[in-house]
Amino acid sequence: MKLYVTDLSPNSRRVLAALGHLGFKGETEIQKFDILNGEQRTEAFRAVNPNLKVPALTDGDLNLWEANPIMIYLADKAGADSFCPSDPRGRIEVLRWMSWEVQHYNRALGDIVWETVAKPAFGMGAPDQEKIDAALENYHRFAAVLNDHLAGRDFILGENVTVADFAVGAVSALALHPQSQVPLDDYPHVKAWYLRLEGVPAWQATAPRAPAEAAE
Repeated sequence: MKLYVTDLSPNSRRVLAALGHLGFKGETEIQKFDILNGEQRTEAFRAVNPNLKVPALTDGDLNLWEANPIMIYLADKAGADSFCPSDPRGRIEVLRWMSWEVQHYNRALGDIVWETVAKPAFGMGAPDQEKIDAALENYHRFAAVLNDHLAGRDFILGENVTVADFAVGAVSALALHPQSQVPLDDYPHVKAWYLRLEGVPAWQATAPRAPAEAAE
């Protein structure tokens, strides 16, 4: 297999963590792009992912892009049912949380941390407080849902970490950054879950050298 990633992406982090968690890291070639300088914008990579975005995975004649499907594919390839349930009810729960994080939770969170952490780190100007405030309104709405769900649970599907945690928790490093303005103290179950996730060995191993390096 060959995995295309960048050091600057929570989406790459979730796939790299899944690769390590499932034991595939040693047998997978990893190609890292400097996306800030457009290294991925080649015709060779367009044949892998016509969107010219990472992460992307090749396995034989399969070209697969988008982080969440890649993680599911890796889990199924490993037969890791405890990480990504294959029974109908378990699989639909995974898909529900993955859809939710893309459409709602991490969309709002991503807007906040882009303005507060990533833009200053990359020298792209001062944070736009109006955009932050708009994103915070949505974040409060969806963080409350996650906080209530995590009450009495260590991880999203129960006692053990699963692919759902890697998906919903993809932006953990930036959310925990002290200048992020993410109001995690208002959502103690979310904050505690982020800290538990950061302690999972495969997740810990993929932590950015500095949280600001995890920008999309």
